[in-house]
Amino acid sequence: MSEPSPKGGHGGTLVWVTGPVDLGSLVRAYVPDGDEWSSALALEVLAIDRAMWPRIEFDPGHFTASGFVVSPDGSSLLLIHHGKLDRWLQPGGHIEAEDSTVQAAARREIFEETGVGDLHLLGTSLVRIDAHEIPERGREPAHVHIDLGVGFLAVSLEIGPLDEVNDARWVPLDTLVHYDADDALRAGADAVMLTLG
Repeated sequence: MSEPSPKGGHGGTLVWVTGPVDLGSLVRAYVPDGDEWSSALALEVLAIDRAMWPRIEFDPGHFTASGFVVSPDGSSLLLIHHGKLDRWLQPGGHIEAEDSTVQAAARREIFEETGVGDLHLLGTSLVRIDAHEIPERGREPAHVHIDLGVGFLAVSLEIGPLDEVNDARWVPLDTLVHYDADDALRAGADAVMLTLG
């Protein structure tokens, strides 16, 4: 459940924002396929009586959003090289109060990290839920990110400019293994490919 919170708007007025209104319905409608533990944890966190997408929620953690973006010809997946983790991943990150839907959060993160903005939504549900541990860092305690993966088809192959990540590229699906793709990334890639029919 998302709780409204005040935020400064145009002209100094307060605007009430709630975060993604569809988060609960997407998580409840999701049918797990090899990610049962992540899906069960998402449902448990959803039952907590407060919004669990703000990045200040650490017990047990918070929802994030990512995009499994397929190239226009359906042969490649858009990946970013995450500097802090030193890993290749699908673009994604924290949900913000201004994100009215999970899809909007994923679209914003994809654009911020890769410059890719012209996207068509694939399917009507999440393609993957992946809960993974985030180690203690600075003032943030160890916690869990419950990532909600959304499928997209890109209109073009153009990438950039890049200012939030080390690199971004289209990776042919049959070479994901060369990018140390973990089980969650490979399963998300498989799931988004199923939406292409």
